[in-house]
Amino acid sequence: MRHTTRTFDELRALLDVSAGRRPAETYLEGATLLNVYSGELYPANVAIAGGRIAYVGMHRGMVGPATQVFAYPGKILAPGYIDPHTHITGMATPVEFAREVLRTGTTAVLADAMQLVLQVSPDRVAPLLETLAAMPVRVLWAIRLHGASHLPDEEMFSLDRVRALLRLDAVRTAGEVTRWPAVYQGDEDLLRKIAEALAAGRRIDGHAPGVSPDRLAALTAAGWSSDHEAITAADITSRVRAGLYTMLRHSSLRPDVPVLAEAVTPQRARSGRLMLTADGPEAATIVREGYLDHVIRQAIAAGIEPVLAYQMATLAPAAYVGLDEDLGGIAPGRRADIVVLDDLREPRPSTVFADGRIAAQDGVCTAVFPEIAWGDMIPARFTPSWNPAPALFEMPGPAAGGPAASVAFPAMVLENSVITRRRDIVIPVRDGRLDPPPDVMRLVLLDPRGRWIVRGVLGNFARRLGGLASTFNVSAHLIVLGQDTADMARAARRVLELGGGIVAVEDGRTALEVPLPIGGIMAADRFPAIAERAAALYAYLRARGYPHTDPHYTLLFLPLDSLPDLRVTYRGVWDVRRNRVLVPRQDL
Repeated sequence: MRHTTRTFDELRALLDVSAGRRPAETYLEGATLLNVYSGELYPANVAIAGGRIAYVGMHRGMVGPATQVFAYPGKILAPGYIDPHTHITGMATPVEFAREVLRTGTTAVLADAMQLVLQVSPDRVAPLLETLAAMPVRVLWAIRLHGASHLPDEEMFSLDRVRALLRLDAVRTAGEVTRWPAVYQGDEDLLRKIAEALAAGRRIDGHAPGVSPDRLAALTAAGWSSDHEAITAADITSRVRAGLYTMLRHSSLRPDVPVLAEAVTPQRARSGRLMLTADGPEAATIVREGYLDHVIRQAIAAGIEPVLAYQMATLAPAAYVGLDEDLGGIAPGRRADIVVLDDLREPRPSTVFADGRIAAQDGVCTAVFPEIAWGDMIPARFTPSWNPAPALFEMPGPAAGGPAASVAFPAMVLENSVITRRRDIVIPVRDGRLDPPPDVMRLVLLDPRGRWIVRGVLGNFARRLGGLASTFNVSAHLIVLGQDTADMARAARRVLELGGGIVAVEDGRTALEVPLPIGGIMAADRFPAIAERAAALYAYLRARGYPHTDPHYTLLFLPLDSLPDLRVTYRGVWDVRRNRVLVPRQDL
């Protein structure tokens, strides 16, 4: 896939069409143009050839007998939307994710490649990333410099492998760098990788929730280019002042745009550093509300001037990824990614053009996407090669020091969908085993092959839950939680039989299944079907007392080693703030 480069023949063809010496392939006329470069709205027609825009203006000299003419009186032409930071973690493949977001106007995304780097056979990662970047929706990539959770082996994030991936044309940034304290402390491995990314001309995608302005300055000095973790207007201000590209996020987990919008002053808008992002909402939200069109709509409703809202979702992200001469605007030479709007305040398009061809009409995607043999790309990770028994989910009592009536245990207690707080709870000891109280869940992280285990407890997740097993998490391990060890074992066995996914068991019977046979985190089904299954899972958990906003991200992030306070990782129950293991892993 080429970006910003055009061959002699392509340049000659675009020039000849623009000058009226050759007919255009496609001509859009009668509409009002939203010019994100000048910030204006005015009448203009658009001529397209070879998937690119050849001319913008009022002349019709390039219209020939074979030119396909589309008349759009009363409509507005705007650039296709670009998300500068997302995660394709909605249980769908990147192909199905792209098909879904295209129908509502998003024509390019910068996505986290972590799960593909983690699970795809190493020799197939680079060609897969390039193939996905050449779809009707350009899925560009951010390459992680480290894992999102402690892993037995982080060779896939080695300097040599990161260096090779950073030089792919489809890769535009490094990150997101969630281990910001390590960067701040001068971690040599991370600094070397950041230097490699900068040498390759790539941006550094930061992640620093709640960081002070002084520490933010230090991180910027260490090479950071952007941050999407602002949760207050003051956070926006500190990031722009530091010279960072600053993203206003509105996702299923953090719908923050109404709060952040007050920081978007005309002066800050002129910097071109402000962008909008959906930051990877879960599938049911995308189907119900849309994608970047929903974020733009929320920004306008929050008081951001409409033209600026579109600039923050088109031109600014294109500049951020270094492709503003290729994407992000309607001007000669740019890719013909165009949305047709009925009203400036309603970003849901009636028609979407990608590469100069109609790709979606009235909310229905018509573009052709590649067929990917995911089974060949991602080796089977979860198989029924072993049989988790109920005894595995028991919590052994003290091994030494004589009999004890109870033990103080560091519990993970959910404060919201993803943040946990440590609470030391007293757990009775019965028959040499810990017997957790009914207001907490047993929480187990298991190696997919049954070679090791981490045992903990999780509070404020649900009031009642027999057993739930899930491979849907950032570590690609098996998480099992619940109150009944027999139900937990049955759920774990069924997940392995499915090849990955989420299974709930109550009273010895399977109550719900979400098959995710591609690496344990994706299914090849169409996006609406996946969203329906996900919505059923969320309803099931809420009916059992789940009290937070987004169970999707609770399951996904339990092993994430950058969120406070406690996480369940390969090393054990991990204290994020103190950087130490509280309950160690045990080999089986």
